[in-house]
Amino acid sequence: MKKNSLLVFFCIVIAPYVWSQTSKPQYPFPQNSIEHGYISEHITHKEAYAAYEKWKQNFVKDCDENEARVINDDAITVSEGIGYGLAITAYAGDKALFDKLLHYYMARLNKHGLMNWIYTACESGDNEKNGATDADLDAIIAIIVASKQWPHEKKYISYAHALVDSLQKHNFVICNNVIVQKPGDDFGGCSCTNPSYFAPGYYRVYAAFKKEHNNNDAAEFWMKAAHDSYITLFKNTHPYTGLVYAWTNSEGGDPENCYYEVSGSGVYNSYQYDACRTPWRIANDYIWWGTAEAKTWTQNIVKFIEAPIYAHKENDGTVWYGAGGIQNVVDNYWHNGLRRYNPEEPTYGHRHTVPFVGSFALAAMSSSQEITNNYMKEFAAVPAERYYESCLQVLYMFLASGNFWNPYAQK
Repeated sequence: MKKNSLLVFFCIVIAPYVWSQTSKPQYPFPQNSIEHGYISEHITHKEAYAAYEKWKQNFVKDCDENEARVINDDAITVSEGIGYGLAITAYAGDKALFDKLLHYYMARLNKHGLMNWIYTACESGDNEKNGATDADLDAIIAIIVASKQWPHEKKYISYAHALVDSLQKHNFVICNNVIVQKPGDDFGGCSCTNPSYFAPGYYRVYAAFKKEHNNNDAAEFWMKAAHDSYITLFKNTHPYTGLVYAWTNSEGGDPENCYYEVSGSGVYNSYQYDACRTPWRIANDYIWWGTAEAKTWTQNIVKFIEAPIYAHKENDGTVWYGAGGIQNVVDNYWHNGLRRYNPEEPTYGHRHTVPFVGSFALAAMSSSQEITNNYMKEFAAVPAERYYESCLQVLYMFLASGNFWNPYAQK
C-alpha cells in the first residue's frame, strides 16, 4: 500500500510538474530585442500578443486532441497558413499549439517530404497537390526555433534536418551559376520564381543549423543561396521605386510557365498581395544579420514611400511615382510605383491594408528611429480581420517589437 501511495503521489503531483517544466520555453515571450536596426516604439509586445490571441481565436481550429489547423476565410487550410502558424506559436512559446500544428504539417507530406499546399479540412496523407516554398521556409524556421525553445525535444532537430535537406534538393536550381529558389518543389525554376518567397535571413539560419551539426557542405550551400538571392532580387528591383514583380525569372524579366501569375489580385509584373511581403522577408535579413544588401534594398523602398505621389522623371528618361507617405499607401502598384487602380474593382488599388503598410513599416527599421516610429504608428492603426492580413499582422508585429528573434543570436 505504501508503494502504491507513493506511485499515485508521483503521478498526480510530480509528473505534472515535470511536464510544465519541459513545456516552458527557453526564450519566453516577450524578448523585446533586435540585433540590428530600430525597434518599434509604437507596437509593444502587449499589442503583438493581443493580435496573436485574436488570430488564434479566429483562425485556429482543432482537428482532434493531437492536431490543429489554420483556416483561411473559406475554412480551407493551406500550407502557407500552417507555416505562419508554426512560426507564430514557436515565438509565442505556445508548445501545445505548436505541436498540434506540427502534427498537421507532418501528417500531410508529399513524395519530397514537404507539405502539400492545400487541404479541405482534416483529411491527411499525400493528396499529390505539391508544396509551396514559402510555407516550407516558415515551417522550417519555426521548427529550428522550437529546437531552441524546447531543447529536450530531439524530434525537432531530426524534423528540421529532413526538411532543410528536402528543400535544398527540390526547391532550388542553378541558373548561370546562381542559386535560384523555385516557388514550389514541383513548380518553377530559372524561368519562373517569386521574389516574395526569398528568405535570405532564414537561409543563414539553415546554414548555422547545418554547421552546428557538422554538415559544412550544406552550410556553404545555404550561405551561397542567401548571397545569390540578392543577385536575382536586384535584377528585378525597379531602380527608383525598389518595387519588384510578383513573378519573374532568374534574370529579373518576364516569367514563363508561371501558371499562378495572377494570384494575389494582380498580374505577374505588378506589386500585389504576393509581392507586398518582400520587404518583410528582406527586413528580416537585416534585423537578424545586419546584411548590407538588405539595408540597401529596404532603404530604397523607404525612398519610394517618402516620395510624392506625382510623376518623377530622371535624367535617363525613367518616369516613376512615389507613394506619398506611409499614410497614403495602397494595396497595388505597378513596378514603377504607379497605383494599379481600377475604379470598377474594389478589391485592389484602393485600400490601406496590413500586408502593404506593415511590410513597409518593417522596411523602415533600417532607416531611422523617427521614420520607424512614424511608419509603425500608422501600421498599428490599420485593422486586420481576414485570414491573410491577420496572419501577417502577428508576424509583422512580432518582428517589429523584437519578438521574432534570430535563433542563432540568442545567448
